Amino acid sequence: MILIFWQYFIREFEISISQVTDIFSQIGFFILIMILFPLTLGPDPNKLSEFGIALIWIAAFVSIVPAYDRLFSDDYAQGFIEKAAHNAQPLGCYAAAKCLCFFLVTTLPLLSILPLICVMIGIRLSIFFELSISLLLGMFGMTLLGGIASGLVLGARRAAILAAVLILPLSLPILIFGCMTGLALIENITTKPYIYIMIAMDLSLIVLAIPAMQLGLKNAIEHS
Repeated sequence: MILIFWQYFIREFEISISQVTDIFSQIGFFILIMILFPLTLGPDPNKLSEFGIALIWIAAFVSIVPAYDRLFSDDYAQGFIEKAAHNAQPLGCYAAAKCLCFFLVTTLPLLSILPLICVMIGIRLSIFFELSISLLLGMFGMTLLGGIASGLVLGARRAAILAAVLILPLSLPILIFGCMTGLALIENITTKPYIYIMIAMDLSLIVLAIPAMQLGLKNAIEHS
């Protein structure tokens, strides 16, 4: 099982590297949002630092959500998922490897430019590590939600809209506790309760996501 998972992961990583322009597009969209929002708030550094954490989370979320629609759609259109199912390969391993690779290639580049964003909006760099941990936990949870939504709407008409409708309300707890973690860091309050809650949400999503994605993929194959 681990070997199959690793083979899927290597395949997805190679595909992601060949489509590096998509990653740069997401980073560019993230930076664009972070530039435009401060322009609407004005140059007041206190106001920028006050709303900065929420802006980072919203920009990260908005820049990633459009990509969830393509999570499984290319492999579905090319017949790879159907071929894997007919070869009796576990679709759960495929879905888990797909989500893990997607999480790494989309989240790590965002974290690499986060120090620049923090300086730009007046957030002190001393909280960068804790802020990165909360973003990693939050983006991992949102990736699992994106995988569930993408799997369930795979093959449907207007799948992108349906996936967004599913993801937006379900991601609110992650956004809320992510913002609360950042605000606690700014106010020098302990972040452990919020971090533990986000870890618990991620663990719960891992248990739910793999069976849900596998069910969605099988359903798409049966109705194709």
